[in-house]
Amino acid sequence: MMNKLTLWRALFLILLTVICGYFAYQSWQHSIQFEQEIVTLNKQLSLTDNVKTTGKKALEWLTFSWYDGYSQQLADLQTQQADADNQQYLAHKYTKLFMASMVLLFLLAFMMPSVATLLALLAVTTVALVTGWLAPVLAIEAYQEVPVLGHTLFQFESKSIVSGIQKLAESGQWVIAGLIFIFTILTPIMKSAVMALILLSRRLHFSKRCITWLQLIGKWSMLDVFVIALLVIYFSTKAGGATDATLQIGVYYFIAYVLASMMLAFILSSRVYEHPSNTTNIS
Repeated sequence: MMNKLTLWRALFLILLTVICGYFAYQSWQHSIQFEQEIVTLNKQLSLTDNVKTTGKKALEWLTFSWYDGYSQQLADLQTQQADADNQQYLAHKYTKLFMASMVLLFLLAFMMPSVATLLALLAVTTVALVTGWLAPVLAIEAYQEVPVLGHTLFQFESKSIVSGIQKLAESGQWVIAGLIFIFTILTPIMKSAVMALILLSRRLHFSKRCITWLQLIGKWSMLDVFVIALLVIYFSTKAGGATDATLQIGVYYFIAYVLASMMLAFILSSRVYEHPSNTTNIS
């Protein structure tokens, strides 16, 4: 009976972990599609296209709407904008579903603490980390109000943590790129690896040593968020003209990773010292 219960619990945890991965993948995919839709839309709203649009509008007025090129173009732009808005809505929807699933896993970790539950939580936390690396963290629109032409977009740029590091390196900002790499990529990898060693280790002495390493790394945890804030501020001030900068789902995933990893580290520390006889007594 106990074996069946353990098996069903393991299957449920695997299923929940896979569902979390699916939610993260879908939110990343829709965020990328949103970016592509906006890039295409902004190309049509460039300065040259705005000149053509003004001409079409004048021609349609002069022909008393016999020529409907302007109305058709406007309808196409509205449809494309609606598609972009829908992609953004879906990206945020799946992000919320992921966060809700992660919260459920944390509740399970407190209600039925076991190595399997904590491993599932670590896996989901790692998914949040990877998604935070790859998903856009900031979208920038640079525009100016041009006489007659009106609201004219000159630039649209979307940055993820990884692409932001690459951009900084390409522009010669090696120190900033290196610091961001250390605190947002290297340190989280080390932290996740240490937590995995604690969960998989059967030796108390080794686990306690890992906890010491984890606590040492944990002292730098909040710097992750601080560095992301610097990255966001840096790129949001680089565009010319009037600029709109909006946060994207990558920020939420990365902050979710930071908070979840801190809570998971606390759980692991308390469990190792609560059961001094054997680390497997977590189950």
